Amino acid sequence: MIGMDSSTIIDFFRKNESLKKVLETIDEPLVINRISYLEIMFGLDFSNPSHKIEEDFCDGLFDSLIIFDLDKQGCKKSSEIFWYLKKKGKIIELFDCAIAGIYLSNGINKIITRNKKHFENIKGLEVISY
Repeated sequence: MIGMDSSTIIDFFRKNESLKKVLETIDEPLVINRISYLEIMFGLDFSNPSHKIEEDFCDGLFDSLIIFDLDKQGCKKSSEIFWYLKKKGKIIELFDCAIAGIYLSNGINKIITRNKKHFENIKGLEVISY
């Protein structure tokens, strides 16, 4: 299984050609996480009618794929990632720590993302970028 980052979900909605080419080469199931849903929803202004299309797309995608939630093990792994990166001077956003923590605590060691630098220093996580 390969975990999708929030940037990947957004680019999937936007029909990004670079992402499309990478997805055509992947034969493993794609999975998503609840933190990415939250991150995407924070980017939508529900009073703006044009954001309804993106909301509906995300809802459909999240209804059709396996979703991993943030549980106690994921929280601990996210914290471990945060402190490891902080000590190395390579701090990333807390949402990204949580996304990586969710995937790694569930045995998913690959992530597809446009933002390679956000995840490249996380031990045990292979980054597929586009």
